[in-house]
Amino acid sequence: MNVTKIGNKILNSRILNGISSKQAGEAAATIALISTTTKDLVNCIYYTNQSLTNKKIPEEKRKFVAGIDLSNGVLNVASQATLGVVIKNQLPQMFDAIFSKTSKLNNTAYGLAKNGFVLFGTLVFAQVLLKRVLTPFIATPMAHYFKEYADKKANMNKPADSENKEAGTKPAENAVNTDDKNNIQAKPQTGSLNIVSTSNNSTFKSFEGLLK
Repeated sequence: MNVTKIGNKILNSRILNGISSKQAGEAAATIALISTTTKDLVNCIYYTNQSLTNKKIPEEKRKFVAGIDLSNGVLNVASQATLGVVIKNQLPQMFDAIFSKTSKLNNTAYGLAKNGFVLFGTLVFAQVLLKRVLTPFIATPMAHYFKEYADKKANMNKPADSENKEAGTKPAENAVNTDDKNNIQAKPQTGSLNIVSTSNNSTFKSFEGLLK
């Protein structure tokens, strides 16, 4: 009996009556949805910029990784701002359709349960179904699109004559420096035989005198 009296006093208090009002559940769900959407927007900007400047990621893969982060952020923000709002507005009617005829709760308890259902349902739908099911399914194709767009934009901003300058300054593989060519011609061949005249050789003359 004492527990029942205490419970009734708590349920009939002004604080709980204010919390269990019809607008309280929707207001709490709206605040929660705005909070998660803002967090995802900040994370999108931060992680995308970090992936583009992260030297630990190979340069040829940075744009794709940044595209994944960007597509995740865009999908999370867009889905919560659209589908999240729709489901938030439909949850009160859904709760009434399910429990209004079968529930034996008084008005205060029924209002608290309804507000909790709206808040919990909004968070589950936004954080689980949208972010963990829908977003990963679409994020990868979007990342490829973002990468191709970034590459195309980089090629458009690249100066047209830069490739010609690089081609003009690059030495030809088969070109030979003229000084090196002259040195090659002046250098004696190591495989040739050195022919020495024997007519002026002193050893040969001595041998010739001995024979005479």
